[in-house]
Amino acid sequence: MALSVPRVSVDTVRGFLRTYDLVFLVAFLWFMVQFLRYVFPPLFGTFQATYGVSNTQTGLLFTLLMFGYSAMQFPGGWLSDRLHEVTVIVGGAVLFTIAAVFAGLAPTFALITLAAVGIGLGTGVHKTVAIAYLSRVYPERTGLSLGIMDTVGQFGGMVAPIAVAVVLASVFPWGTVFLGGAVVSAVLAGALYYRAHPRKGYERRDQQLSENVDKHVARAANADIESSEGNEPPQTERSQPSPGVDTDTTVSKADVDTAERTSYITIFSNRRLLTFLCVTMLFTFAWNGLSAFYPLFLADEKGLSSGMAAIAYSVLFAASVTQTVTGGASDTLGKLTISIPLFGLMIVSLLALLVTQSVWVILGLTVLLGIGFHGFRPVRDAYLMDLIPSSIGGGTLGIVRTGMTAIGAAAPAIIGFTSDILGYVAAFGVIAVALVCGVVLLLVLR
Repeated sequence: MALSVPRVSVDTVRGFLRTYDLVFLVAFLWFMVQFLRYVFPPLFGTFQATYGVSNTQTGLLFTLLMFGYSAMQFPGGWLSDRLHEVTVIVGGAVLFTIAAVFAGLAPTFALITLAAVGIGLGTGVHKTVAIAYLSRVYPERTGLSLGIMDTVGQFGGMVAPIAVAVVLASVFPWGTVFLGGAVVSAVLAGALYYRAHPRKGYERRDQQLSENVDKHVARAANADIESSEGNEPPQTERSQPSPGVDTDTTVSKADVDTAERTSYITIFSNRRLLTFLCVTMLFTFAWNGLSAFYPLFLADEKGLSSGMAAIAYSVLFAASVTQTVTGGASDTLGKLTISIPLFGLMIVSLLALLVTQSVWVILGLTVLLGIGFHGFRPVRDAYLMDLIPSSIGGGTLGIVRTGMTAIGAAAPAIIGFTSDILGYVAAFGVIAVALVCGVVLLLVLR
């Protein structure tokens, strides 16, 4: 008896691509954002050998990159509330493409650091704007679409150490990896602009804001009372784009700006949002500290070869494939319900990593760490969009991400300095403490 295997038709594939083409275009650019950021840690050993710099200095480079990334969160979100989101995303891509070229050609460590700041500034607008954009375009599949974006994006971090290893083993200089990344980024930015940028007018959010700001202010003011009735916050309304809407409005721009400022102030009086913001800060601190020094930790503390450390670093990012699972599960089971076990997985895996010396155990724990860290991202972003009114989603999310990325940006310098003074075990112990504090706050929200 022959088994019949369902065939996927060409029309089905085309329909899927037509439905999710924007997700994948945005995701592939996020791939390059992650690639250009996480290509630096595998090069730290090369920088130290070539320029005579320490863990503290290479950690400071990554901190400055992340501070540049942090500085653009609110400006990017604020601009996305006024311009087409694709305009902002592509503009950022142009900036980090230019900075990547500069990094590939820079002759000194100081200029490499300057290029890293430029990459941070250019990449900083992408995630904030992309979250708001995909949440608006795919309102019923927010967790899934963000999971797809983050999964594809994190493969950029997985490919980065492999690309570095290949380049260092070749006759090409290490700067080639940045130049290649710049070329791919430019192509993807052009493709997204061609596909998604409006040829005609785009509905500004001013009219929508003037019509909805009163109910959003009232909802935000009562959010604590409403959210106390269940584990998840009330879902905010997601407006669909309405091309061709008459932009003539009786509400002046000054009135709209005043209402928007009032909405920003009111939404941040929500204790659930502030508590979860602390969770995201602790999570980002932990991830930035771990990801910045993981290859050096494995090589210097655990005795792995540089090649094996690069493989493990790739595995850490490869575990991001679970994001579609955790993002989709959060849409049905609840965001906090998924978040708590993910934090528990991070903590247990990290503590076990500090005491083991087996290469195979290290690789297994790396997979578990990757599942925990990457799996939380789409859940975090979807939960934030539940808490934030869509009419001011870009600006509010920009403020939120500014706070969490600013705290996280300090992690590489802190972890690098701690490892120079007290060793890697103490430095990674600081990361574990941050995660423990995060899970305590999640239990409070629960």
